[in-house]
Amino acid sequence: MENLRQVFINNLKHFRNERNVRQLDLALEIGKSSNYINSIENGKYFPSPETIEQIADYLQIEPMQLFDRYGCKENLKNNQTEDYATTLTETLYNKLKEDLHNFLKKDIEEILK
Repeated sequence: MENLRQVFINNLKHFRNERNVRQLDLALEIGKSSNYINSIENGKYFPSPETIEQIADYLQIEPMQLFDRYGCKENLKNNQTEDYATTLTETLYNKLKEDLHNFLKKDIEEILK
């Protein structure tokens, strides 16, 4: 499993590229140098919580999305596919179970009226 720093780096690159934001644009927006952003993306530096918030604001995402192990394809490749499939299956199963329960409850209530 990937370490959190690499997850952050992968997500930062992903969201930045997805929004067509150059390192220079991001750097200027948050008051840093483009070398600093490059150093973050190369694992040399790690940003402060305040800088993480500034980056997230500029990219229009929640700061936690930068730490999501399943937030981009690169992270998915580096994490265990089975774990991700299990997590998704459980989430979908619980949602379907809840929806089915509510549907049946509503039908029963209609019948009993």
